[in-house]
Amino acid sequence: MSTSQTLLKNSLFGCLFLTLSFGSIASDSDRITQLEKEVQELKIRLTSLESPLNKAVIQKSTVTSEGWKNLANWRSLKQGSSYDEIRAILGEPEKVRASGPFTIWSYSNRGEVTFYQDRLDGWNELR
Repeated sequence: MSTSQTLLKNSLFGCLFLTLSFGSIASDSDRITQLEKEVQELKIRLTSLESPLNKAVIQKSTVTSEGWKNLANWRSLKQGSSYDEIRAILGEPEKVRASGPFTIWSYSNRGEVTFYQDRLDGWNELR
């Protein structure tokens, strides 16, 4: 093969490579544009879905000595709360049982809160 044929062959391979590369770049650019459009559409959908949640009326907990009678109070409990925090929300328990690291407070409605190592671990709402 002569030098000019080799040069022509290399030039053709170079042109073919560049053509494929530019096609790939154009394809990637189109994909990126499409993905950006989809992200924007998802942001709009997410915002519209979250709007009713932001406007929802949140039921306030009622703190009284008989807070255990209010379901919203039970639903406001958070794991890890202290005795004082639970007492402020539900009021005084009717019965207290302790066994090792566990303490169980019982209320008249058969609702119970369970503490593990002095922190709220779980509860059964009023019935």
